[in-house]
Amino acid sequence: MSEADRAVALATGKTPIDRAAALRAGSVPVPRKFILWIIVGFAVLGLGGIAAELLIGNAGVSALTSTPVTTLAGTGGTVDTAPAAPSQPSAPSVGATPSAVIGLTRLAGGPAPAFTLEDHNGMPWSLAGARGKVVVLTFFNAECDDICPVLSSEITQADQLLGAHRSDVEFVVVNSDPLETSLAPTPPALTQTGLAGLPNVTFLTGSLTDLSSVWKHYGITVALDNTNRVITHNDIMDFINPAGKMELSASPFANEDTLGIYSLQPAVIEKFAQGVANSASGLLRGAS
Repeated sequence: MSEADRAVALATGKTPIDRAAALRAGSVPVPRKFILWIIVGFAVLGLGGIAAELLIGNAGVSALTSTPVTTLAGTGGTVDTAPAAPSQPSAPSVGATPSAVIGLTRLAGGPAPAFTLEDHNGMPWSLAGARGKVVVLTFFNAECDDICPVLSSEITQADQLLGAHRSDVEFVVVNSDPLETSLAPTPPALTQTGLAGLPNVTFLTGSLTDLSSVWKHYGITVALDNTNRVITHNDIMDFINPAGKMELSASPFANEDTLGIYSLQPAVIEKFAQGVANSASGLLRGAS
């Protein structure tokens, strides 16, 4: 202690405080292992939070809004990848035969996967209930913002070509739009295309779970871009014979412009309709 400090101590009766020494004496050293464990703990919590977010996001429909691209139906891609849009068949020449235009393929003839959905009258519709008829099964969006305008024209013309046999053929359209699964009001796929006026046309929808099951069993891949909410899917038309077996498959197609509007030359639409009518009629003859 300095002379000045001693003088102050004698005069006041107090010992001066060495602040630096007091701070050193009062501080408790933290073990390095303790600091390391704290860092590891925060890292684990961070990773756990990310994992929980992914698990919750992928558990249901909420996953549709958490990723740039979502592929449904389990037919390719995952919510963590950006799958390519489903490919569409190239257009054949106008001079091709109706069978060639529709890309007709003969199948093995196995039983068509059973399903039950809700028709546009709000009633349950099952594939089993259509036994005894040829079922022409295809897929497009309830909002009719995909190949729907073209395919609707082809179905309408094919129905006309069937003539008296149209009562033995049922055109069944399954909704391929995961964002519009309700039938209230009646979907534009029927009201804007004239299909609503055809008694042998049935539009089906249901819960996303039920629709996904049908898409999966019939080879339909539905991709949703969550950035612009655009839906893409491949196009398939299946022909199911009166005994409920998969006999034929066709590949609908159309031209898409920069606005996302689909169209096709009237001559090609007519030829495609001929191919559909011929295929359905052939299955009716085979069943007789």
